[in-house]
Amino acid sequence: MCSASAARTPSRWRDAVPLSIAFRIETFDSLPSTQAEARARLERGEDVDGLVVRALEQTQGRGRRGRHWLSAPGGSYQTLCVRDAQPPRLGAGASAIAVAVGLAGTLAVYGVKVTIKWPNDLLYRGRKLAGILTEYRRGHLLVGVGMNVANEPLPEDAAALRGWDLEGVHGVVLEGVQRGLDGWWDDAAGLAARFAAFDALARRAVRIDTPEGAVEGTAVGLDPQGGLLVYTGERVTHVRSGTVRAYARGA
Repeated sequence: MCSASAARTPSRWRDAVPLSIAFRIETFDSLPSTQAEARARLERGEDVDGLVVRALEQTQGRGRRGRHWLSAPGGSYQTLCVRDAQPPRLGAGASAIAVAVGLAGTLAVYGVKVTIKWPNDLLYRGRKLAGILTEYRRGHLLVGVGMNVANEPLPEDAAALRGWDLEGVHGVVLEGVQRGLDGWWDDAAGLAARFAAFDALARRAVRIDTPEGAVEGTAVGLDPQGGLLVYTGERVTHVRSGTVRAYARGA
């Protein structure tokens, strides 16, 4: 079952929205994946600019590198499609970071202090609250966000916004995505500085598994393209992609 609705950008941001996203929300009782549904619509040639595909549950939700994302009923699962007005501007590799910064800033407005674990996880009290997946296809950016609310997240030590109204969380997520993309569009060069306020890895010892092998050292922020800077003791390495396997407080 699907229901559709329309929503505009929250009024407090509307006067400064360079992307001018007019949300068109379609809600499904269940989908294999909101990201897959949005991608299929785009590949069929549909006009998906502003389309929000939302599901009350996902049976085949996925995260980065094809990992399974458990999406039981009660969580917020949605994908937003945005047409790139200046291709390939939205195709830069820092899109997930930009969205994460926007979400973190918006949640702070509502009293929830989160941090960002590079490259795409939001942590609440040190536990995973949300994951972000971005894809750039056919001149469009697809932004998928899964956030724990009233669902039973796995692993069991993940965080959730218990007691929050699910519809309210849906709206906060879209507000945060809009805010992050706006900030990135206006000031891409300042993304690393904005990220620093929420950096969960700052000055921590990290081990990152990358396609080229493991990198170990101390995380020291982001480069302008959204790559993680890791001081290895001899030099600073720029890590473009990878998985943080373990980290602890640095000296």
